[in-house]
Amino acid sequence: MDFIDQNIFSLFLLMIGALLILDAITSFQQKGVSKISTGNRFQSTIMTGLIALGLLVYTTSNEYWNINSLFFALSPVLVPFIMMIMQRKKDEIHIKKYEPQTVMNILERNLDDKRYSYKKDVIANEDYMSSNYITMYYFDDPYQTIKIKWKDLETSGLEVEFQNFADKDFIKEVVGDLREERPPISLFKFNKISLIIAAIALFIGSMKLLGF
Repeated sequence: MDFIDQNIFSLFLLMIGALLILDAITSFQQKGVSKISTGNRFQSTIMTGLIALGLLVYTTSNEYWNINSLFFALSPVLVPFIMMIMQRKKDEIHIKKYEPQTVMNILERNLDDKRYSYKKDVIANEDYMSSNYITMYYFDDPYQTIKIKWKDLETSGLEVEFQNFADKDFIKEVVGDLREERPPISLFKFNKISLIIAAIALFIGSMKLLGF
């Protein structure tokens, strides 16, 4: 325990570096296409809560345990928990560095294959600069929509939001097609920034742990 107390910052840096590398590998394996659902959000909220409780146990003794300290430790969980409840009817696909028109072509091809009737509308996202756009797909059900946030670039990050979309298999098929049709990518080029940060964190953490 004394070792941890004396090297908490170094161990924290090593943990951050390892998590960034794990995230980069996971993203590479998923080819930059990840599906976010209520289940993912719930797992993330539970993980945040466990980390908060672990920090509380480590930094306080039993004599200081009370309802106030427990509430303070779990307060970081409240925001993601509330967001999880608010977004329970929304599924998302997060896409890294993909050609926007190709994403929309794949989505529309799947919609046509499933005989979905829809109307499409492209609007500028006024919350950002003019190169940011939103493409909306409207269906017969007024509460069911698909919303794509993208940038007017050769390749960009995109968010595809499925609101009140009951056909979960359709979303899985879109994810599968996006991964299958992505051009070949390299691990380092695809996750360059996060891997550089991970290397710096691991280097500094290791040097501090060795006493340099």
